[in-house]
Amino acid sequence: MSHPPLCLDLTRLLSRVGRGPLTGVDRVERAYADWVLARDDDPRFLARTSRGYILFGADGARAFLAALDGKTSWPRPDLLSRLTGKGELDRHGAEALLRRHAIGRCLHSNLFRLLSQHLREGTVYLNTGHSNLSRQCLMAVAANPDVRVAVFLHDVIPLDYPQFARPEIVDHFRAMVIATAEFADIVLCNSQETRARLMQDFGTERPIVAAHLGLPDLPAEEPLFPDTDPDTPRFVAIGTIEPRKNHALLLDVWEELPAKCRPHLHIVGARGWADPSLFRRLETHALRGTAIFEHNALSDGQVRSLLTGAHGLLFPTLAEGFGYPPLEAARLGVLPICSDLPVLRETLGDCAVYLDPADRYSWIETIKKRMRASLAERPGPSPVLPTWQAHFETVAQALGAGRAGD
Repeated sequence: MSHPPLCLDLTRLLSRVGRGPLTGVDRVERAYADWVLARDDDPRFLARTSRGYILFGADGARAFLAALDGKTSWPRPDLLSRLTGKGELDRHGAEALLRRHAIGRCLHSNLFRLLSQHLREGTVYLNTGHSNLSRQCLMAVAANPDVRVAVFLHDVIPLDYPQFARPEIVDHFRAMVIATAEFADIVLCNSQETRARLMQDFGTERPIVAAHLGLPDLPAEEPLFPDTDPDTPRFVAIGTIEPRKNHALLLDVWEELPAKCRPHLHIVGARGWADPSLFRRLETHALRGTAIFEHNALSDGQVRSLLTGAHGLLFPTLAEGFGYPPLEAARLGVLPICSDLPVLRETLGDCAVYLDPADRYSWIETIKKRMRASLAERPGPSPVLPTWQAHFETVAQALGAGRAGD
């Protein structure tokens, strides 16, 4: 059976240019870009910019990804950027690069015409980044009779836990889910837990396909930074600093651990949306710089070096769609100590310790016990790690089903 032509939306990655290391959702869109380039001899890519939409092909995608990966530099903003008052930001250079490679461009109101002119019969439009999922965009794509829409939804946390999102995000996310339910032919997701939740919203009329996400290739280790003491046990927490990730619990725990044998806590992640009191607490904490360290922009190689030799990866999250950090830790032989959430049990199995994210005492006792353990022995059974190959085999089967003529 031949493969359907593909058009991948790269709006999410374009929006992240110049904003630091890629997040988990960013990495998924990045992996899909490589897969589309390998699978389709003449793929299409779409990106929404401040001046409208740009449609481009494989050459434009490769040039964009090379700059995104730091292998090349972004060009200077072009005349259009300068005429519209844009500064010398990488994002504007990225838009200039895509305009150089454009197969077609249009204002926001003319997307249907652009896609009708340049997409091949049977194309699957793929949106994997929770960006550009407006009703206007999906309606314009779906209005093409020879195009099918496939949307990847990573979670529905803003709907289930609105207290963990900025107020304006909740309404935006709800509109995004409603648009997906109206126009998507296929819904993809990252776990059976997420699929079960989506079934409640979407019912069974359209395919909802779950496929565990793969892990990125291991980066080369990079030297540790001066404030990393190899003689003191350390624990690492990875994730955007926001209320949902429950960093407050870890600060409480570190205050109660005995001072004479207190380990180091390395908090790794960009600052996201949060109650300002959490940031103030981090900045003024009595243990900051001596037992608690915050790292907002580490490279992948530095994160690997920090995890290697750690006594555990702490992941007290209150809600999760998939959860990359515990899997990445387990791959390195580092024990994940996680919240007891169904999705984490689904992906990690027996290779993690599961704790109540509200039970401070259990975290304190587990950390104390783990500090006494030898790092020479693997802390638990080897995990069965998900792979991108298995993920894309499932996705390819889903996208290849139900095409006209099949």
